[in-house]
Amino acid sequence: LFAITFDYTLLYILAMTNQQILKRLRLEFGAYILLVALLVVLYEMNVFTKGVLVGDVRTVYTLECIGILLTIALIPLALYSFHRALIRMMSITDDAARRKSYVRWNEIRLSMFLVVVLLNTSIYYMTADKMCGYCALMGIIASLFCWTTRTGVATELAMKVEASEHITTGETSEK
Repeated sequence: LFAITFDYTLLYILAMTNQQILKRLRLEFGAYILLVALLVVLYEMNVFTKGVLVGDVRTVYTLECIGILLTIALIPLALYSFHRALIRMMSITDDAARRKSYVRWNEIRLSMFLVVVLLNTSIYYMTADKMCGYCALMGIIASLFCWTTRTGVATELAMKVEASEHITTGETSEK
């Protein structure tokens, strides 16, 4: 069943137009924002208990270190890996494979931001310490780079091999 679903999703991505890719990525970004907002609302409505770990100093310290280290690692990794994927995508000549790679790397990048924001938001509410709240805000602000525009999708999917050679070697097209 998983293979059938995966194949259907793969065929769907391969047949997508730029406008459909834009709608899909914006829908995923909206779901990301709603998921983060839902977590905050659940904590604020006391469905999840706030301040559960306030007295446990070692656990608070460990969780804060995990949250901070994940923020330090995943935010630059998400931004840089998408940039590197765009450069690699330029050498892909098959349009369908380029579209598939573009959607996949956008989803991977957004997933990295989701891990940072959800984990740090949860740690913030469990420990009542501001540091992980700041890390969650950094993740939210950095995730704004995931918002795709019509011109961005068209430009990034239309890049060719010649452009990637100039980017990686540092050459200019002027002679």
